[in-house]
Amino acid sequence: MKICIYRGTDEIGGNCIEISTNKTRILLDIGTPLSSMDEKNPLETYKNSCCGVYQEDTPTIDAIFISHTHRDHYGLLPIINTKIPVYMSKITHDILTKIEPLLPDDFDVSNLDIHEIDSKQTIKIKDLKITAFAVDHIPGAMAYEITYGKKRIVYTGDFRFHSNQKWKSWALADLAANPDYLIMEGTRLSRTEDIEKYNTENSVYRAITKLLRESNNIAFATFSSQNLNRLVSFIKASIASNRTLVIDPYTATLLDVFNNAFATVPTADMLNNIRIYFGTSESIATKMKKNGLFYKHKDKKITKEEILAKPNKFILKYNKKLADWLLKNHVSNYDFIYSMWHGYLESQTTWDKHKEHIVEIHTSGHADIANLQKFVKRIKPKTIIPIHTECKNDFQEKFGVKTLVLNDNEPKEI
Repeated sequence: MKICIYRGTDEIGGNCIEISTNKTRILLDIGTPLSSMDEKNPLETYKNSCCGVYQEDTPTIDAIFISHTHRDHYGLLPIINTKIPVYMSKITHDILTKIEPLLPDDFDVSNLDIHEIDSKQTIKIKDLKITAFAVDHIPGAMAYEITYGKKRIVYTGDFRFHSNQKWKSWALADLAANPDYLIMEGTRLSRTEDIEKYNTENSVYRAITKLLRESNNIAFATFSSQNLNRLVSFIKASIASNRTLVIDPYTATLLDVFNNAFATVPTADMLNNIRIYFGTSESIATKMKKNGLFYKHKDKKITKEEILAKPNKFILKYNKKLADWLLKNHVSNYDFIYSMWHGYLESQTTWDKHKEHIVEIHTSGHADIANLQKFVKRIKPKTIIPIHTECKNDFQEKFGVKTLVLNDNEPKEI
């Protein structure tokens, strides 16, 4: 059996790992680098050197297993050969086919051969057995165990241990214990300054609630709508502070998708404290109107005049045009809750004019070093292979386990 990491040994993101035997080739993820988020290059620009996987290739990859819906793990899917079967969780499938096509860059995987896989389900691909395990990261995130004869490899994907779903990541350590190789992410090894003030999702919820209760200002918030834990934290905080959360049609549609997968997640129609402002990206709005989603929740509509009448009763998912209009019309005092990775705040100029008002309330989607160390002790791998990290040479020292340090495009027999 061989492993070849095409991207991800020296960077956070862009994961693409090949596991192969004499009979079989599979890929674990096929992502674009994080840099692609800020660039407008064609998708082909970010191809890695894997052969037999792209549209113009004769397909020699037998299957692709996607860990979760972050583009640094699935971003190249639109340009793979459509004959290659792709495996993912149901919620990952739903987001890729119902949510991603709404975004401005025309992401389309409708012609792919996609198969849904449940946690603890095993798929046999020739002489390899691949078992999926749910982990704590975002909805639908999976780790994978690959078995070849008596040899086992565990790939964590991205994971963490500090939301109310943390038990999933700990369960992985028990269900897939003692692997020969653990391909493990190390996102936060390079972020030694990232000792977060809020180290659990519950602490994020409490901090947002405290701010909203103590302030008499309107509040704007920026966070990823696909981050279900964060979205629920804002919903709960708005209820606890007796405020109305104003979202956009895109976020309302995401709630519908999440509710379809998890019955405990409310839709916009289920809660009195959620309203919808129908002003969003023209590209997204056009697509949502075309497929009938835009006005699905029209009974929840709120106008900017309603918000202006009692601004301190609202928390608004940030909409630039709406915020600019409110700030020009006698709303001078406001709070701006920034609930995303601090690195984006530093690298983008979008938020510069709000700097004096920004309060950062965020917790990472990735495990910190302490929990990674506990996980390694619990799962007991014989060898660790670093990925999704800028600090692969620190793994041996940090985890005290034999470490196989690879470079991109370096095949290795294991």
